[in-house]
Amino acid sequence: MAFTIRNLKIRDQILLVTLPPLFVLLCAVALFFYAYWSAINTEHAALRSKERVVRGESFLRHATEASMAIRGYVFTRREDLVTAYDRAIKESQADLLTLSDLDAASPGESEEVARIRVEFDQMQSQWAQPTMDKLRSDTEFNKDKALSDGQTRLADIRTKVLKLRSEDEGENLGEMEGAEKVIKRMLVVGITLAAVLAGILIFLTGVVTRLIVAPVLQLIHASEQVGRGDFSPDLPPVADNEFGVLSRSFSQMTTALQREREEIASLNRFSEAVTQCTSEVEVYDLLLHSLKERFQPRQAIIFKLNAAENYLEVAATLVPLPKEEGAWPVIEEPHNCKAVRTGRSFVVNDVQLEPLCPSKFILPTEGSYYCGPLIAGGIIIGSMRVEAAPNLLTPERQRLLEGYLSVAASALSNLRLLDRMKQQANIDMLTGLYNRRFLEDYARKLFAIARRREQPVGVIMLDLDHFKSFNDIYGHEIGDRVLRHFAKAVTTCMRETNLAARYGGEEFVVVLPDTSAKASSLVAERIRKAVMTMVVPSNTEKPLPQLTVSIGVVAFPEHGQTLEEILQASDKALYDSKRGGRNRVTVAATPD
Repeated sequence: MAFTIRNLKIRDQILLVTLPPLFVLLCAVALFFYAYWSAINTEHAALRSKERVVRGESFLRHATEASMAIRGYVFTRREDLVTAYDRAIKESQADLLTLSDLDAASPGESEEVARIRVEFDQMQSQWAQPTMDKLRSDTEFNKDKALSDGQTRLADIRTKVLKLRSEDEGENLGEMEGAEKVIKRMLVVGITLAAVLAGILIFLTGVVTRLIVAPVLQLIHASEQVGRGDFSPDLPPVADNEFGVLSRSFSQMTTALQREREEIASLNRFSEAVTQCTSEVEVYDLLLHSLKERFQPRQAIIFKLNAAENYLEVAATLVPLPKEEGAWPVIEEPHNCKAVRTGRSFVVNDVQLEPLCPSKFILPTEGSYYCGPLIAGGIIIGSMRVEAAPNLLTPERQRLLEGYLSVAASALSNLRLLDRMKQQANIDMLTGLYNRRFLEDYARKLFAIARRREQPVGVIMLDLDHFKSFNDIYGHEIGDRVLRHFAKAVTTCMRETNLAARYGGEEFVVVLPDTSAKASSLVAERIRKAVMTMVVPSNTEKPLPQLTVSIGVVAFPEHGQTLEEILQASDKALYDSKRGGRNRVTVAATPD
């Protein structure tokens, strides 16, 4: 029974509990109405019996009055006694009519009343009326016999009436006793039925209460478990009622919460790991690895936007690109990428049924793919395409994927901002060359490498001749212009592996890795000649005078073992050029 009741719906379980008391109530109402009907019938029967007794006594009284009126008339011959007789006869007949109506429902009593009526009529027709007729006609007759005959007839009628009254009283008593027995029987049956139904009700209430309360308590405990982070709660057993549906829904919700929590934890781990990346390549590799672990895509391609040359370049891929695309893996027009053009994700659930991206860059021939923009600070810095099986990229997976792309885009933007800040911290804003701090850090690292490899490092120190007086005459604006042109002339005379820096004011330093002092002097000489031929616009009709530069050349480790010694030696060689007449290159003498 418990299993059957457990599979009932809650409404049916409640009905199972409420129907017994409703049935008891209906039975009680039925018993009440039956008792009320029995009481009414008993009361009516008693009233009818009482009425019959009264009418019987009234009939006997009126019949006796009629007989007495005839007897009086026999002795006195008074006409008023005849009138009394007639009145008594009418009232007797009325009593008999009433008795007939009252006994109509009882055939036996009705027949008895009919016999009484016949005898009463015979008493009138065969005794009373003949007697009065004989007295009026003065006919001789035996008075004693007539009176005796009337007495006998009245006695017979009285006997029958008394018998009928006795039967009515017995019937009335029997009906009362029967009604009392019925009421007692109904009371016993009602109490027994109520007790049985009460027991059934208590049993069913207990069973249904347990079946309702137990799942509710289990669900409450399960919700507390989920709130504490336990996603394997004890749920109510599977049933075909609302608790079964609620249990399945709760299980699905718990599974979804667990999956969402795992996804959030995975995204947090990715976010924490990506903040530790020091290069864009490292971010790309981490993003591809995380997407492979989480989504198992067939292919993932990261595009990097080159805003200067206006194209999207493949920065990293999960699966290597075909050879024919490897030489120039770009989308020549960024706006052909729908994600870049709209700034929103673009999803194709089935490449064989839906229109594809207009970029036409190695589009998949089956399955589905997702293309989303990489946006940082409201600026699109690239996009990413993820290819998977058909209809695998559900809206939930798309939101998670967008979370990964958002974190990666922020990390890439931060790295680029950091690189920009580093460049700004290491670059002289006026000339675009490196500043003194970067020069010293770079030179120390370069000297350490050169010492291990036993390679020379050339150092050239330059100083514009008479720049202070030139600056005073033509102004700082022209002076700044001269410094910018001078920096450009220096960088055009050296290789890309060399480094030029503004050391301070009008002094500059050029570092040449793996270059001897002699070779460095050749570079210095090219710079000196380039400065002499340098043309700086003056914004006036009068051109600026020719500029010259004094140069000192040294080499590591020939002229010193430390940066300070090298700079001191180059500064000394520079001043030798100054003292020697300026506009010349001086190679520092070796300590030997």
